[in-house]
Amino acid sequence: MSVRRAMAVAAAGAAAGAFVVIGAGTAEAQADTQLCEYSVTARDGLNVHELPDVHSKVVGVLKYHQKPWADCKTKGFTEIRGNVPVQLRHGFIDVKYLHKIRVIPTGGVKTGAGGTSTGMDSALAAAGLATVLAGGGMALAARRRATGPA
Repeated sequence: MSVRRAMAVAAAGAAAGAFVVIGAGTAEAQADTQLCEYSVTARDGLNVHELPDVHSKVVGVLKYHQKPWADCKTKGFTEIRGNVPVQLRHGFIDVKYLHKIRVIPTGGVKTGAGGTSTGMDSALAAAGLATVLAGGGMALAARRRATGPA
């Protein structure tokens, strides 16, 4: 492998890492939505809609005091994420008929620093990978230069 080819590999690795770092913003924005446990306060039950609109098709009903998990919101409709039958997940319910019980912790191993990072920054892993690839390419180029072409 020539020095030029090794440097091209290193540059490609750095570019790929930069692409992943730049693209990480979208996934991170979605991860910022908190999950809450609610209690249904509507005594006759709460309609679950297909879309976040009162005129949207009703796909099911949650019972009084049922405890769905949904995106934390203070007004409008919220999307159901769990603690309900599967067919009702991703349906929408009106927040004015809900009482927030708690914010559900979404723990787990975070990206970066071998799982010891407290943030959810996937850019750390991408930057690390790009650095390794670029460094490997430069080391290969330096070795070839020192020992001569194969």
